[in-house]
Amino acid sequence: MTRNTEATYLLALARNVTRAQLLELQSCLGELSALLDLSDEEMQRLPMPAGILQRVIEARRGCDTAADMAAMRERGIHLLAITEPGYPELLADCSDAPVMLFCRGRLEILEGEGIAVVGSRKCSERALRHAWNFGVELGECGLPVVSGLALGVDGQSHEGALSVHGPTVAVLGCGVDVCYPPRHHELFNRLAHEGLLVSEYPPGTEPHRTHFPQRNRIISGLSRGTLVIEAPMGSGALITARIAADQGREIFAMPGPALSPYVAGNHHLIKSGHAKLTETLDDILVEFGTNRSALMEQAARSRRRTGAIVEPAQVPDGDREVPAAAASGALEPDEQRVLELLSYEGTHINEVVRRLGMNTAQCSSLLTMLEIRGLISSASGGYYVRL
Repeated sequence: MTRNTEATYLLALARNVTRAQLLELQSCLGELSALLDLSDEEMQRLPMPAGILQRVIEARRGCDTAADMAAMRERGIHLLAITEPGYPELLADCSDAPVMLFCRGRLEILEGEGIAVVGSRKCSERALRHAWNFGVELGECGLPVVSGLALGVDGQSHEGALSVHGPTVAVLGCGVDVCYPPRHHELFNRLAHEGLLVSEYPPGTEPHRTHFPQRNRIISGLSRGTLVIEAPMGSGALITARIAADQGREIFAMPGPALSPYVAGNHHLIKSGHAKLTETLDDILVEFGTNRSALMEQAARSRRRTGAIVEPAQVPDGDREVPAAAASGALEPDEQRVLELLSYEGTHINEVVRRLGMNTAQCSSLLTMLEIRGLISSASGGYYVRL
């Protein structure tokens, strides 16, 4: 453990120390390692706001840095400070980059320039398939898949990348030793060994609703571009896209059924000119002046050097966010009949009732089941849209 790392860890404990204040403190001291040798009186004479200095002093008094660092090492947790080598350059370019990153897993993944894959937690089966496929294809190209480990699109994109032993980064709104959501316990453990878990919050920090909007800037900050798979208006994925735009990064969005509320946010991004309409990975790669074959050859050379073996990707049959019964082949006969009558532009419930000769209550119940399965979505005015 270096003295520099010890000093920056003390700063991590001093809450509300911003990047600018950290750099100012470094400028005052020459090297942050000098922080360990200054007395309290010498600290208070530094040309910085008294409140900031007092927080650093109190943090220095109130912790056993060596013990804390040793405990993190035992759990495979690494600390990266923005002033130290190894901190990802893409993220460091952002004005609001976190002072500290706590990491667990394969640190070398941060050397690559990733693509953020984001979308709604409550998404359609269509979105889960696209998230999985993009995760697989990005993984095969050796491009890190960056997402947030949430249910829905996030989890499927991580799973897709891991299925081909591709690099993937999960940015958390809690400590890297805290699994959230609990349903992703198995995926969380896989990421800790095969991928990378990243957080600006110290180990042991529990998830809080205010943390998740904050972590979005890290998701986009670690990525050359952000792909929105499926996002209704007001979705957190749109927050990530807005932040990516503020950071000067590219935004990509998949189109969907015209009247589907599931993709209203995607269509807004595309129509407003903020995102490029994206149907395949090639639509993304061309923006960065590369192509799939070149990246796959580069990834293959890397795997040969490391001895990694990549097995063909298979769609998971385990605990997906939408039950496997959502596939149309698993539907009851009445559900199948209703589904076949619905269009991708929208069909009114009265039309379904009339054509199938069933009562409104029965039809409504079947439509509800199809929506739960993620095969349709309800729109305003009694319309239903096939996904």
